[in-house]
Amino acid sequence: MRSGTPRRTATSLALSSALVLAACGEEDPAPAAATELIDAERCQQNQDAGPITYLSSFDLGGSVAILNVLAAEELGYFEDLCLDVELQPSAENNAQLLSAGTVQIAGLGSASDAMTAIANGAQITGVATYGAVGQVALMTRAGEVQSLQDLEGMTLGYKIVMPAQVRAMLESEGVDLGGVQLASVGFDPMILPNGDVDALTGYLDNEPGVLERAGADVDVWVPAEHGVEGTFSVVAANTEWAADNPTAVEDFLRASFQAYSWIEESEGNLDEAIGWAEGRAASGFNAVNQKARWQAGAELIADNLLEGHGLGHHTPELWEPEAELIVRYDIVDAPVDPQDSLTTDYLDAIYEGSELIWPATGR
Repeated sequence: MRSGTPRRTATSLALSSALVLAACGEEDPAPAAATELIDAERCQQNQDAGPITYLSSFDLGGSVAILNVLAAEELGYFEDLCLDVELQPSAENNAQLLSAGTVQIAGLGSASDAMTAIANGAQITGVATYGAVGQVALMTRAGEVQSLQDLEGMTLGYKIVMPAQVRAMLESEGVDLGGVQLASVGFDPMILPNGDVDALTGYLDNEPGVLERAGADVDVWVPAEHGVEGTFSVVAANTEWAADNPTAVEDFLRASFQAYSWIEESEGNLDEAIGWAEGRAASGFNAVNQKARWQAGAELIADNLLEGHGLGHHTPELWEPEAELIVRYDIVDAPVDPQDSLTTDYLDAIYEGSELIWPATGR
């Protein structure tokens, strides 16, 4: 079942009744009611988890693991699964807020981000990975760099930190990084065609398309094409909270993945979801770029799904290349074991093979 507009569900009506009883002086809330998607027992378990704040890995927009979570809210999927979910846009310290229990579930850029936080003491666990391939990339003006070794003597701009996957790609091609001028830059990709830098790091679902639509011709260098593996759009949960509320984690993922499928059903659904994001985003929202961002990210995901599994599945082996990179480049002081950093328990509970179990009744 689905609807294109937000609605009051059976669950929201039951919750409203409980509030009326409380206002009349009755202490015990009404018992959880079954909905079309969930039985009463599981509904009660999810309500007992309390409010859930999902902190996105970036601003509200067309990124996977963000737009579909927003759509799950708007379509009423979370309410129908008796979950009280609030989506909040990115903070710079997602992992710290998650570990502290300030938020319960959060998006992180990649497995590297999750394992780095865990190595630094964060009590978080990876519960899903949307992208089973890296999406960081390096861009240069078209035709100006014939070989990555040509970057020696040039200026390379990066955002916040130099991506380990880009560094590894350059080293694999024999680039002497000591001969490359590295510069921390902002988020405007136009600095590349404008000549402020000779190369620029970015994300495959974003900057290459933004630049192309702006009329700038660039070459894109992809680490995976040089033997450097990675991931993107990891979902992590506070470890203790997740262990105490397994059905809430399962059904948060279930609703998010079902909303992902709804968006992918038609371009009209994608347009509607982009409209919801635009209505909630800060100024400067570019609907064309955000729609293209979703399409590019979804294509990357579809092309790299782990065999025999559905959206979000991950394994320690998938995270292992990034575990090696964060040690190689001294991002962490000691090795991190992917086996201890992620779990498939919540994913295993909501899938039969590669098929998402929907609805959740009786599960």
